[in-house]
Amino acid sequence: MKHSFSLSFNFVIVFLLVHGSFSFNNLHHYCDEAAKSNPNLSCDFCIASLEAISKSKNASLEELVEISTVLAMSKATNISCYISQLLKAQNLDKYYTSALQDCLELYADANSTLHESMCDLKSKDYSKANIDASAAMDSSSTCEDGFKEREGVVSPLTKENNTFFQLTAIMLAFINMLSRS
Repeated sequence: MKHSFSLSFNFVIVFLLVHGSFSFNNLHHYCDEAAKSNPNLSCDFCIASLEAISKSKNASLEELVEISTVLAMSKATNISCYISQLLKAQNLDKYYTSALQDCLELYADANSTLHESMCDLKSKDYSKANIDASAAMDSSSTCEDGFKEREGVVSPLTKENNTFFQLTAIMLAFINMLSRS
């Protein structure tokens, strides 16, 4: 009897380890595939971003697309709030203010486009979701480019723009994987 219990207990432990390990490796696998499909995407960033969300550890590819979309929407909202704070500063020149206002509009549009992408994903219209995610992704580079148009102006949003770009790149890579499956 004691031997049977021990055998059953060991089986359960092995099953849980394998199952948990598979889910963990699944996330790593998808991030690795995403990074291979886009040289601008960091596998480490993908893993770190998704591991921060506890339900991603056991998530399917469809769920990872949804999680990455929510992360991108959240980042767009946070960037918009940060830009609003920067615009409250008193001594901004007109060019800098104009560039920040352009970025604020770009990220508001990006958030709206990401919401549309989420609807596209739910209806399994991966082609439209890809188009919407790509449009949202362009917000980061367009925002950054707005500061580069004038010599000597440094973007205060470089880090945020890069993070948003990476999050949307993850989302796009996952959408493309879904469309091929």
